[in-house]
Amino acid sequence: MSMKQKGNTTVIIIILVVALVAIGFLVIQNMRLKKQVEVVPSSSPSAQMTDQTPSPSPTLMPGWKLYQNSEYNFEFSHPAEYKVLTDSENLYGWPHAILLLYKGGQSYDLAVEIWGSEAEYKANYSDTSDLTVFKTKDGKFVTLLNNNGDPKVAEIISTFKLSK
Repeated sequence: MSMKQKGNTTVIIIILVVALVAIGFLVIQNMRLKKQVEVVPSSSPSAQMTDQTPSPSPTLMPGWKLYQNSEYNFEFSHPAEYKVLTDSENLYGWPHAILLLYKGGQSYDLAVEIWGSEAEYKANYSDTSDLTVFKTKDGKFVTLLNNNGDPKVAEIISTFKLSK
């Protein structure tokens, strides 16, 4: 093997090592984000549990959009720059999520999940500091996770309404 070939082989190995390190870093970051999604039981003062009666649609602020979900009978408003993601590619890794709200950046801003029981969501969350929980009339639980602790997302959550 000539010196030039050895040099090319070394460069290729370095590129592969850097690529593997970068992929490993991304996987670890994703795992950390998933762990941050843990929450405290609803008896915690930081968790918000609501048995909500139907109410009219929220008043839209200028530049905001209304999202309505007829399957689970809820709605909320959000700034237009946030994207509502409901496709399976984006929901991957969020088995109970029916939508993710995303403005940009490394993580989703708001995860809306549906649970069959209180025990089910509590088993998945040990820290509820950024979790808001609504109990539907049919006994399901809708959780809204402010994934980044963003005050703007808290404002979005404040517009959440169960309907019917």
